[in-house]
Amino acid sequence: MIIYILLFLVALGSVHVLTPLSIKIAEKIGAVDIPTERKVHKTPIPRLGGVAVVSAVAISLLVGAAVNIYIPRIVNTNLMGLLVGSLIIIAVGVWDDTRNANPFVKLAFQVIAASIAVYMGVQFELASNPLMGEMRDYFDLGILAFPLSVLWIVGLTNAMNLIDGLDGLACGIALVTSVTLFLISVNLGAGDVTYFYIALAGATLGFLRYNRFPAQVFLGDTGSMFLGFSLGCLSTTGFQKSFALSSLIIPMIIFGIPIFDSVVALMRRYMNNKGFATADREHLHHRLLDLGLSQRQTVLFLYFITVLLGIIAFAFTVQLNEYAAVIIVVMGVLGGLMAKELNLFGTKPTQREREYPYEQKQRSLFDGTSEEHGAEEQSVEKTMASTVSRLP
Repeated sequence: MIIYILLFLVALGSVHVLTPLSIKIAEKIGAVDIPTERKVHKTPIPRLGGVAVVSAVAISLLVGAAVNIYIPRIVNTNLMGLLVGSLIIIAVGVWDDTRNANPFVKLAFQVIAASIAVYMGVQFELASNPLMGEMRDYFDLGILAFPLSVLWIVGLTNAMNLIDGLDGLACGIALVTSVTLFLISVNLGAGDVTYFYIALAGATLGFLRYNRFPAQVFLGDTGSMFLGFSLGCLSTTGFQKSFALSSLIIPMIIFGIPIFDSVVALMRRYMNNKGFATADREHLHHRLLDLGLSQRQTVLFLYFITVLLGIIAFAFTVQLNEYAAVIIVVMGVLGGLMAKELNLFGTKPTQREREYPYEQKQRSLFDGTSEEHGAEEQSVEKTMASTVSRLP
């Protein structure tokens, strides 16, 4: 317990010192997030906060390794793939935060980083069948272990990136999930990953001071992708320590909010014939804002749901039985109903779009997404020009 407290406090203190420094560097080199029509914030915000989070986690683990010989032994044997892959993710994140990288290039590097981590042993090997009488009935994934593990890590990396749309949202969700996974791992004796979880928890809690509404600094892609990649790798590794945790269902529950938002976003873009990399303002948090919730209320609500999902996941690891499949199905149905009610699939116009149709046409023109609206704008401009020319 003493080493856990040390790691947590070192990460917490380090991020408090490093975040103001990251803000100054971001402002100096121009790594700021400029407000656009799609974004919620109204003023330019520095977006290199992720560098402070990454550095705080690294410092915490280095201090821990200096006083506890068990930590470097774990890194050298089990989680070296996580460290190598993280370096690639961090480099791509810094590149994107300072130079705006192509999304497909980012995806390619994410796949490379995840493949390296999985090749070096960070992967699912067992999976439980939630439809069996006991979720402890498990099977070997075999040749599916590699692609499923890569898909999980890349998917969670992007899910955390997509959910990072409001002040403190991604950072807070990472904090809750880190604490949940720490408690589950301690309860089941998966000591290898607990040190990483507690360091992540300390760093994200400290960073929330600067990232909560109104934010002074953003995580940026460096921070959000690092958190998603790290938690993806750690969850695959930690879940092999007990077959009660080997089910793919458990981590999916814990990361329910970012996974749900990402899956719905992909479905929405497919159904509306948009590219999968096309950014929009129709994510779960945006729809909650459209319902009239403030930024703070929206973030707190999603925190609450994440805590609730964490409690459910923890309960599964303690009491796994035939009711697990029923609960999973119910959660899926409720998620689908919520997506439909909030119009997350984008299949019907929002209330604002119905009340201000001309404004929506202008948005389409601004985004350059409609040839028909483009022709309409040109016609309006010609009419206005003709009218002006006849004026005395």
